[in-house]
Amino acid sequence: MNKITLGISGQALGDVRSFAEIVDIAERFGIRNFELWPVNVPGNGFGYRERDMEPILAVRDEKKIDINVVTVEAAFCEDAVKTPEIYTDILCSAIDAAAMAGAKIVNHYCYYINLDEKPDYERLDRFWGPSLDYARRKGITLVLENEAHDVTRNPETTAEIMRHFDDPCFLTNLDAANYFHASREGFPAAYEILKPWIGYIHLKNACLFREGAGQPEENRGAPMSGLYAPQPVQYAPLPEGSVNISGLISAVLADGRYQGIMTLEPHTVPENVENFYRIETEWLAKLGFID
Repeated sequence: MNKITLGISGQALGDVRSFAEIVDIAERFGIRNFELWPVNVPGNGFGYRERDMEPILAVRDEKKIDINVVTVEAAFCEDAVKTPEIYTDILCSAIDAAAMAGAKIVNHYCYYINLDEKPDYERLDRFWGPSLDYARRKGITLVLENEAHDVTRNPETTAEIMRHFDDPCFLTNLDAANYFHASREGFPAAYEILKPWIGYIHLKNACLFREGAGQPEENRGAPMSGLYAPQPVQYAPLPEGSVNISGLISAVLADGRYQGIMTLEPHTVPENVENFYRIETEWLAKLGFID
């Protein structure tokens, strides 16, 4: 069986650990590939324009790790999307940070840009078009992460957006658990629908919150959208949730189309993150997906 290349997101511990400390933790689980977030980089403001990448590059070189993806989450803040020009500068700052780090992917979001279920293509073009041109010139791919409460909540609609941009530098980050959060089938449906445009994959899992079931409160998330709204989503380690993550990984390996990293993204409190990593890496190793 082929193996996957596992990564971790710098978000989960970014508020309580330096990037160097996050790398040390990841190495205990045999992980040497990373998704960088603004919170990992010294400085302030949206994106990376006012942040200092030099300490991050020093850690990368000293530890001999790879920064594969740079994420910018600014679309979740209304101030960051007041105008297309403001947002373009933020997204381009992530493209510059990716180029500095040697990453080929910038992970971004939609949220306040298009909350409605129907795509506003004129607005999407204004907010993403200039950055896509810049990414193309820099050799960077923009991957749009699906979320449960914006226009990407439906995999068919996400596919329509991919067809609209019709560019190998504009792909999607497949997060099957986020489709579950939207009361959609993360696997096999979302995978099969979006297979031609998958440029990145997040690995996490979730189930429905059930009153009185004793589910840990620290793993509770935002309300579901779609059929199961408004009950909360309940996050769980990979082997304990409702999404068929092993089926997804098996399909990706069998297909051979996606060759990038698969990034662990536990949604829990910081003090529980390492426990998620332990459970998830042991499970992945037991199934033969990692050594």
